[in-house]
Order: sequence, then structure tokens, then C-alpha cells
Amino acid sequence: MFSLIVRRTAMAVPILLGVTVIVFLLMTVLPGDPAQAFLSEDASPEEIAAVRASLGLDDPLPLQYVHWLGNTLTGDLGWSPYRRRDVSDLLAQAWLNTALLAAASAVFGLVGGVALGTYAALRRGRLADRVVSFFSLTGLSVPSFFLAIVMLIVFSATLGWLPSAGPRGWDDGPPSSFPAPPWVMADGLAGALATLAITGPGARGEIVETYGADFVQTLRAKGLSGGRVLVHVGKSAISPVLTTSGLQIGNLLGGAVLIETIFRWPGIGSLVYSAISARDLLVVQGATLVIALSFVVINLLVDVGQATIDPRLRRAVA
Repeated sequence: MFSLIVRRTAMAVPILLGVTVIVFLLMTVLPGDPAQAFLSEDASPEEIAAVRASLGLDDPLPLQYVHWLGNTLTGDLGWSPYRRRDVSDLLAQAWLNTALLAAASAVFGLVGGVALGTYAALRRGRLADRVVSFFSLTGLSVPSFFLAIVMLIVFSATLGWLPSAGPRGWDDGPPSSFPAPPWVMADGLAGALATLAITGPGARGEIVETYGADFVQTLRAKGLSGGRVLVHVGKSAISPVLTTSGLQIGNLLGGAVLIETIFRWPGIGSLVYSAISARDLLVVQGATLVIALSFVVINLLVDVGQATIDPRLRRAVA
């Protein structure tokens, strides 16, 4: 297992390096001048040139990248003139908020999807299987932001269970005492729709395929109960489901911009949306880097988790 972790980590290093290069280059092609964000609209060319020189924007691109990478490795992602805060502080708080929302969406989507997929596989060809398949197809067809709007109308405008302007006191992040569990449930359900719709059919297909394997017949011939056979089937079928789940969690951590905007959730998505509107390019650059790193780290954790559950993968890399 240790050798697997070392190999996967070593493979992740060049990927992370490539991510930093791409994110840095995106910064150079985005419209707008980063130096202009620090000055007023009527700033003179001399003032703009002075700010560009202080920021190192006049240096060659390779030198700019080296300086930026060095600052990034120390946690310095720059200063946001629009919000007047360090970009790293803004992203840290926004990432925690999005991680909270992603955790709720993952619980609803992954656990619910695996449960529905398992139930449909055990009732293959019956009415329950068709109902689950129809529900999954509906989940893929209905946009998450539409469900968010419907939930906002129902739970806020009609039932009055939630405030219509988002969780109170969350403009700069959640307070020390958690104020609004219903908001996490509402946002989590809206974000979990696509995850549930993808995980459910995937789990069903893997379980159905695994039930047709020869070792299942051997287990039944030994007299194992249906529940114990399902445990062995689940261990063999869970690996591909984990791969899909890792991608879904990465998407959730990337920040559902529309859902966070609708619910006024102060996460990565809403932060990027406001930063783009304000031409706050350093925040956009830092957020893109954080999202990409989240994907890489989650995929690394999924690979380790798959090897932990499935011994065949451990033997393959041994």
C-alpha cells in the first residue's frame, strides 16, 4: 500500500505542475489589466506603469511564472483590491463553505445513488427497477439550478422555512456556531441531483454485471446467504463506482456557480462569479488553481481508496 501511495503521489506532481502552468497562462490571456484593478479608472499611464513594475508584470513570462509559483507555494496568491483582502484568505474561507456544501451533496448523491442502484439491481426487470431508471433519467434531464429555484420557491416563498436572502451572517463565511442546517440540506439536495442520477445507474450496472461472475455462483454453492453474497458483490463492484464518485465530488468542490448564486451561498462558485464581474483577476486565477488542485487530490484519494478496497489493484501495482 505504501508503494502505491508513493507512486500515485509521484504521478500527481507533474500533473500539479502542469496545472500551475495552465492557470498562469490563463491569467495572461484574460481580458483586462491586473494593474488597473489597483487604480482608479482615470489613472495616468505613468501610474499604471509604476504598478505594473511593482507587480513584476513587465518581466518576461517565464520569470513571472517562477515568481508566481514561488509565492503560491508559500500561500501568497496576491491581494484583492476589490475586496481588500488577501486572495488566500478569501479562497480558504470560500473553499470551506463549498466543502461543506459538497459534503452534504455527496452524502445525498453518493449514498442515495448507491442505495438506489443496489435496490434496482436486486429488483432487475421489475417495476422498482424501472422506477429507479426513470428517476435517474429525470435527474440527468433536470438542471440542478432549476431544482434550486423550485426549492427556493417552495421552502422560502411558500412555506417560509428559509430566508430568501441566504443564510444570515454568512457574507464573510460561516460563524463559529452553525446557524442554518436547513440551508445545507436544501443546497445539498439541489447539488446532489446530478450526482445521484449518475451514481445510481452506474452502481446498478456494476452490481448486475458482478452477479453474473463465476465466483458468485461459487459463493452460492457454498451456502452463503443472500446478504453475505451481496457484501462480496459490493466489494467487487464498488471500484468503478468510486471512480465516478471521485469525479462527482471534484465537480461539487469546483463550486456549482448557479446553485451558490441562487442560494447566495458564499462558496468558490459565487466568489468566482463576483470576481469575474469585478475583473478581480487574481481571485479568478487563485480560485481556478484551488479547484484544479482539488480535482487532483481527490483523484489521488480515490486511487488509494480503490486499492484499499480491491486487493486486485494492490497486486497490479506491486
